[in-house]
Amino acid sequence: MDRHFLIAVSEQKSAIYGVRFVSDFFSDKHPIKSTLFYSAPKPAAAFENETSLEAGSRQKEQQRKILAKGKAAMETVRQECLDMGFQKENLTEIIQTQVFSKVTDIIQEGEKGSYDAVVLGRRGLSMLEAAFEDSVSRAIFKETVAFPLWLCRSSNPARKNILFYADGSGASFQMADHVGFIVGLEHRHRVDILVLESLAAQSSLMDQYRKIFVDHGLSDDMIRFQPLGSGNPAKQILKLIEKNSYAAVALGRSSSESNLLTRLVKGPVCSVLFKELKDAALWLCP
Repeated sequence: MDRHFLIAVSEQKSAIYGVRFVSDFFSDKHPIKSTLFYSAPKPAAAFENETSLEAGSRQKEQQRKILAKGKAAMETVRQECLDMGFQKENLTEIIQTQVFSKVTDIIQEGEKGSYDAVVLGRRGLSMLEAAFEDSVSRAIFKETVAFPLWLCRSSNPARKNILFYADGSGASFQMADHVGFIVGLEHRHRVDILVLESLAAQSSLMDQYRKIFVDHGLSDDMIRFQPLGSGNPAKQILKLIEKNSYAAVALGRSSSESNLLTRLVKGPVCSVLFKELKDAALWLCP
């Protein structure tokens, strides 16, 4: 079965980290489908002294330039994808005029497109933060989001394996299923399950996690359990990522908050990782 990703694109070079992470993570690109998504800004509003004809003409010219900029950015990213080994027939491009905020448009496309994950580069993280200031975005983000988010500040082909933080929540099991689904396609990665010692003692719970990964085709040597000591879990996770050069850290969001953005960037573990994680991707199951 193919894996299908929605990857946000912009004219900023930092946006390419999303594409590079997907490329670095998968050694075989043939089963990888990628939809490259560009949300073009709206033209500036009409000036007070402009006639409707003047305003319409100016906005059309602005829109033409904006879309041309988007097409140029898309072509650059598309060529980089091909250079990295993505299959031409597996690349789809979407350029649309911005409806809400950029990040809200990305999330809405993610909802309707049935993607396996939505991938945001470094610019995407700042867009998420900026969306707090937009009332329309806040309203949109109150809705349930059914797909995982991959937040990629950088990418390094030498990094490998997934550090999965298991807390026994429903969202954690959803993320386990996602991690198994992804790693089941790319067997060069191992899954290290980081779990509180109190939970590690619950053999039935650990068996549930193991079964999820085994059902996705992971062998026993691809699954490791690692107990989490006392102290700040987020700081311990950051140290482990630095020590073991993980490609990504994955966790479900067990917060009861109804607002997606609040669930993503607040909480004792996720808030620290969102702000401080630099060398590995952050996978979230909201």
